[in-house]
Amino acid sequence: MKTPLKPTVRRDELATTLAVAGVLFSFLVFPTMQGLAQMTSDSATTSIQRGSEAAKALEEPSFQTREQRLQAKPLDWNSTIGKPKPRKLTSAEREALRRARPGSAEGGAPNPNAVEEARRLHPDDWK
Repeated sequence: MKTPLKPTVRRDELATTLAVAGVLFSFLVFPTMQGLAQMTSDSATTSIQRGSEAAKALEEPSFQTREQRLQAKPLDWNSTIGKPKPRKLTSAEREALRRARPGSAEGGAPNPNAVEEARRLHPDDWK
């Protein structure tokens, strides 16, 4: 004779099923939206180099009050990064790369004064 299942097991299964259905329903009803941190800038930005005529024409910003600090606009990092310039290797560097062999370096000699240094730095351990 089979023993009937406990009703608490069915209640737990029902609760789990309803929770999963609720989460799926909320994804359908409330569509995902792009957060403010993920939004891209729609306006074009330009960089002004220090010492240029455009920089001299600008008035120095003054952030003396809390309100003025709160009104300050953040930098657009994409416009301030710039483009990297590749560095040309010297002839000595090219020769060193040509002669280089893959592998690891040999270990060095042990410190001959290690015991004296350990006794000096950790006297309680040497009693």
